[in-house]
Amino acid sequence: MNIKETALHLASHGLKVFQLSQNSKIPLKHSHGYKDATNSIDEIRNTFKPFNNLGVGLSINSLVLVDIDASNKNDLKNILSRLNQANYDLPETYTERTLSGGTHLIYKTDRPLQPTNKTLFNLGKHVGIEIRTDGVIIAPSHINNYVYRPTNKLTLMDATNAPEWIYNELTKKSDFNVTVGKRRAPTRKYYTGKKLDAIAQGAGQGNRNNWLTSVIGWLFGTGADPETVYRFASIINDAFVSPPLKNKELKGIYKSILERMIN
Repeated sequence: MNIKETALHLASHGLKVFQLSQNSKIPLKHSHGYKDATNSIDEIRNTFKPFNNLGVGLSINSLVLVDIDASNKNDLKNILSRLNQANYDLPETYTERTLSGGTHLIYKTDRPLQPTNKTLFNLGKHVGIEIRTDGVIIAPSHINNYVYRPTNKLTLMDATNAPEWIYNELTKKSDFNVTVGKRRAPTRKYYTGKKLDAIAQGAGQGNRNNWLTSVIGWLFGTGADPETVYRFASIINDAFVSPPLKNKELKGIYKSILERMIN
């Protein structure tokens, strides 16, 4: 099956999927990645492109991913052995090999989980294991000459139940308390740090356009690529402007500054 056929097949089993950019793990422009995942057959038929890559929502499909960063089979075998010795078993389930040579194991969940991006699980000094509940690229997506493929005969619908330790890790409270008052960072604050702190203060009604003009001008001043500037501008607009400017207004500011810089 090609990517669109796979999307339709998964949706027919109730799984919500989303598109990724061609030859990439990045969501489509102006999309919201896994938040746009759908199992609507009509929507997939009408909007999904066979050349785009494919992602599957995790928590919204009652799934959880264990991502093991192992460069070869021997590394993977060693990591699985260490996990088992530490009572962190990983039963056989739907599994894929990743572009970097790692392993994705996808399990079913029997309780609701909040979408989490790359929750890190530490195994001693090893930091190559992540638990994810947001969304992930899946077969038969491809990047350059690499095609994502299952490593066993199971399908996503055959995913086995997640072991209990995964829930424990996801719900474990961090020892780090972000509410540290006005305590300063333990390093000297440079101009960039001061600027980021200022951006985090945001802007409200009446000052949004001028504020974003200043921020976008500063982003261009860093020397970043125009596409990078626009992506960060969109994130800043959504996160720190109340209410956010409409995309048309944001694009207008961005294009105006870009044209001035080119000319």
